[in-house]
Amino acid sequence: MSEAQLDPEEMEAIQAAMRESAPRRTSAASPDVEPTRLALIADDRVAEIARPALITLATRAAKLAAKSLRPQLAGTFQLDVVGAEILDGTMAKEELRGGWVAGLAGTDNAELVISAHGGVIDLAAAKRCGAATPTSDPDRPPSALALRLFAPTGLLVQEAWIQAWSDTHGTKLAPTTDVSIVSRLIEARSVVRVALAFGGSVTGRCSVYCRPDVLAPRPAALAAFKANAERIANALAQVPVELVVELGTLRMKVRELRALEAGAQFTLRGFVDSRVPVYCEGVLKAWARPVVCRGVLAVQIESIVHGQGTRS
Repeated sequence: MSEAQLDPEEMEAIQAAMRESAPRRTSAASPDVEPTRLALIADDRVAEIARPALITLATRAAKLAAKSLRPQLAGTFQLDVVGAEILDGTMAKEELRGGWVAGLAGTDNAELVISAHGGVIDLAAAKRCGAATPTSDPDRPPSALALRLFAPTGLLVQEAWIQAWSDTHGTKLAPTTDVSIVSRLIEARSVVRVALAFGGSVTGRCSVYCRPDVLAPRPAALAAFKANAERIANALAQVPVELVVELGTLRMKVRELRALEAGAQFTLRGFVDSRVPVYCEGVLKAWARPVVCRGVLAVQIESIVHGQGTRS
């Protein structure tokens, strides 16, 4: 378009076209994408804050647990934090299957779920029975008897986490038999889990799960105010937009493009009085005809494109 100012009638026609092309909400229409609730975004943010906090807590607990477990397990071993992840409650439920599970509870709704899996369970059970090494296959899930025999060893793991929590948060946790702790965990959308792996002559892992809000406070919800549609429309009406009038297009080969010389002429598909499209940000908004206005090239809007309109 030329740099000449548009007439008020022309501007009004363009603004009306933009208003008409705005998507309309209907009760029968279904959205193209599933909307993301702000609450879910907040949950993810809290989980990202809680993950490093749980790693710090686990590092302290691993040192305490390794010291207290040495008399309970044969051979030499180390207990290392191997990382923390964010998962959903369904995945946590699957990971808890087939292992030793216990819970810790404290003030301010602090709840931790501790699990143990792998050869450490049978090794601790064998040590309590006076055997140096377990007789069962370490790749098989532990038996109910082995899980009961592992309970005193698991209690030492719990005590290590209780001490680490007290050192880090200044509050107390205590073992609990309340199974609803596990239920609340597996029903949570986001769960933070830290894994500790045994190395050396002991194999297996110990994992601790908690809801993100146990370690990171949930941000206060922002007050919601219903938007004033008229004010928004008035504000958007002042936003400048760029219109593109396509007088014509042509296609040529690269070798023809390289051979261009001054004075070359190319015939466009349309005639001098053919309608030309008017685009806004690549979206077809109107059809117009080229005219001369006040001695400069201009276009006269002839029809408005209703709906979004896509550029072909």
